[in-house]
Amino acid sequence: MVLHAQQAPYGVKGTVVDVQSFEPLAGVTISVANSKLATTTNEKGEFFLALPNDKSAEYLLRATLMGYDGQELTVSLAKNDTEFVSFALKNADAVIEEVVVTRRREKASELAILEERKKSNLMLETIGAQELSRKGVSDAQAALTKMAGVSKQDGAKNVFVRGLGDRYNSTSLNGLPLPSEDPLFKNISLDFFSSDIIQSINVNKTFNAQIAGDVTGANVDIYSKEATGNSFQIGIGSGVNSQTIGKDNFKRIDGTNWIGTVPFGAQPKMTSLTDYNFTNSWNPNAQKNLFNTDFKLLGSRRIMIGSNPLSIFFTASMDSKYRFSEGKIQEPNTAGGLILDQNFIDNGYHVSQTGMLNLKYTWANNNVNFNSLYIHDQKQNLYEFQGMDMGISDFTGDRVHTRRQQVNDNHVFVNQLSSKLAINSKWSADLAAGFNYVLGNEPDRRINRIIERNNGDLVYPRSSSGENERYFGKMNETGIVGKAILNYDLKNGGDLERNISFGYSGNVAERTFKWWEVNHKLLSVSMPSISLDDVESILGANGTGKYYQVETSRGTGSDALLPYYYTGKRRVNSGLASLTYQFTSDLTAVAGFRLDNYFQSVSYETNLTDFASASYNKISKNFFLPSLNLKYTLADNMFLRLAGSKTYTVPQFIELAPVRYRGNNNFTQGNPLLKPSQSYNVDLKWEMYPTLGELISVGVFYKNIQDPIARIEAGGAGTTLSYFNIGKAAMVYGAEVEVKKDLWKSEGSYGENVLSAGANVSYLHSSQELSLEGKKFVKAKDQLEGASPLLVNADVTYKLFTKNVELTPSVVFNYFSDRIYSYGINDYQNIMEKGVPRLDFITQALVNKKIGVNLKIENILNPDRQLSRKIPINNSLIMVEQYKRGIDYTLGISYKF
Repeated sequence: MVLHAQQAPYGVKGTVVDVQSFEPLAGVTISVANSKLATTTNEKGEFFLALPNDKSAEYLLRATLMGYDGQELTVSLAKNDTEFVSFALKNADAVIEEVVVTRRREKASELAILEERKKSNLMLETIGAQELSRKGVSDAQAALTKMAGVSKQDGAKNVFVRGLGDRYNSTSLNGLPLPSEDPLFKNISLDFFSSDIIQSINVNKTFNAQIAGDVTGANVDIYSKEATGNSFQIGIGSGVNSQTIGKDNFKRIDGTNWIGTVPFGAQPKMTSLTDYNFTNSWNPNAQKNLFNTDFKLLGSRRIMIGSNPLSIFFTASMDSKYRFSEGKIQEPNTAGGLILDQNFIDNGYHVSQTGMLNLKYTWANNNVNFNSLYIHDQKQNLYEFQGMDMGISDFTGDRVHTRRQQVNDNHVFVNQLSSKLAINSKWSADLAAGFNYVLGNEPDRRINRIIERNNGDLVYPRSSSGENERYFGKMNETGIVGKAILNYDLKNGGDLERNISFGYSGNVAERTFKWWEVNHKLLSVSMPSISLDDVESILGANGTGKYYQVETSRGTGSDALLPYYYTGKRRVNSGLASLTYQFTSDLTAVAGFRLDNYFQSVSYETNLTDFASASYNKISKNFFLPSLNLKYTLADNMFLRLAGSKTYTVPQFIELAPVRYRGNNNFTQGNPLLKPSQSYNVDLKWEMYPTLGELISVGVFYKNIQDPIARIEAGGAGTTLSYFNIGKAAMVYGAEVEVKKDLWKSEGSYGENVLSAGANVSYLHSSQELSLEGKKFVKAKDQLEGASPLLVNADVTYKLFTKNVELTPSVVFNYFSDRIYSYGINDYQNIMEKGVPRLDFITQALVNKKIGVNLKIENILNPDRQLSRKIPINNSLIMVEQYKRGIDYTLGISYKF
């Protein structure tokens, strides 16, 4: 980022401590290899080494002190930059093993991350690789739950920031926007990014000109690892879920497999309505040995090409998990009675593969970086529902059996090329470009229903041919992102930090989504005995023209096999500029603006009668986005920060396209009449850093969202959800408290043992005006959809060193309070999502610096997952959805060569 934390003048700043006592060392000589540049530390162990050439370059630094072993570190500086580094020196006479020295120096690296936050001119929250390792964090999603105001929804793929969910956040990799692997979500799944590939994660809850303007909650920017030496690591793990142990009735969808390939394709292969050539059966297969697995490979190598280094880092992994859940779904009418009351089971399997390659080449004062990421993610879910469903059969006592077999198969391919160039002593440039390609398919979703009469007879419902359906959805999206930023130094030899950055960024994407519905219209003929376990005998290929005839959602005409579709196009061209101006040594301002020219269109052909006469909608708008960040130094370890900005939120393609998507207990469809929201944001934060590695911060924030987007029930029956701009404004304000502290330390024979803790608590108040033409809301105002009033995140970690083992057990706790899932209308109350606590236990051990062992017990409390609503007429509580997801036990081992 151009607005990376800086200090003037150009050079290296840091501290030097004793590796055993962690006490600061005075009089240490800090020098640059092969030069006469040098300085010494003060009584606090602090130093600043000014460098004469204000340009991007790499420097080899040496720290030396009489009676101590020297230490060398390589530092890369961008133009106009100041880097913070920590040295940890070993007393030459101390009897201490090298492995302990290495661990203590890793601790110093973690302190450098916190120091980077301390000296940043922005409200930047960062977690680095060393802290991830120390706290036993396995992926980016888990890492974010260490941060104030962030909650992880149990069983969901993304996070909520200050109560704002997927729509309001953004995700980037190395500063460039990332696409989502799932067409129903804006952001990529953060659990794809394991701690093995993360160098650091920056969370920007406040806006600045370098961040894409389509963000109101936070931008999550993941920086990938680069090679630092030569190593190779292999790992393998296995585990179980408490609800899959011993299951002998687990069912797998026919045609699926363990690795996640889809041999039956993403669209039907029929050439005519009589050409029923599906190779996979309606009948599922029994599955045993429900063990979760994961595999990973990591390699790091640094080679010299002439006198210039080329860093190579790669990783490849595969992860698979089985889930078995039992629960219930219900749906009321306005009179308080139930029109749906069913029990269900979910046979779930989730498999993903990830691969990443990073290359970085440095020459003279420049570098170029290539990053390539591939993700394949597949979810297989076979649901079985049994019970009353008056939408299918209104005879008292009838039981409806529904089986839904669904595969979501997603692929993401990201390629990035970036470079930092030093033009001269005043000018430098940051250049980057990326190409993204996404496939999001739902191949051959199968739904069939059978009615069980009072007398035990089984019959097929004949009210609609869609009660027995094969559905195919096929999405592909291509995107090009890039930026070109110029930086100019305004200091003119002064000590105060003053510079300007300006340039362009762009984001172009095009998505095509097609879908086919192949329905089975039952004929008025005598049928053989119906069996839930052998649907194929009647609805398979042998039954076409005999027991049923095929028709699609287009009917039986000449265009019957043509898909319905929508095509979305997005083009964002942005001009930006920012000025960093240090008025005094205590007061710094970063003022910026961003002008986004935003164009988004969706063209479509759909079978929804409300939109049959329309085929196109667009959003074309210019957004002027000012921002201001102020930092005032109250003391050496105490700071006051203030930030203000304007941002926006644009509806996603899937929210604008009038596509009616069938869920388990409802339908979701887009709304072409949606318009963007705009947000005004203010943050105030006080920070104190009592000692090395410790932090106390208190912050307050306010957001005013104009024309907010919310999900509500589109009709009176309560079964279709859609998206609307509700009311003129929504308001969100709250407070965050964050603490990081070492609770207890003891000096062992092989290193310092430390008990540390982190905790953050966020309170949030939100208010949403509820007014929409043609809709009658239960309340005139309510909380913002998805906004939890209370968020709590806490962790406790103990770091224990023995002769050959480094042990790190961690306990992590997360909690979010009840929040609105969907607004109710026409006498229907809101659908509420019950707040749940999550407790995880993670233990990592490193044996002889080579063998890694980790044990995880996740979701220990195993709370009920509930979507519910109250019925006003009798004040009863209806479970729209309720289930448990079980406790996960995982054991893994790795070896580093």
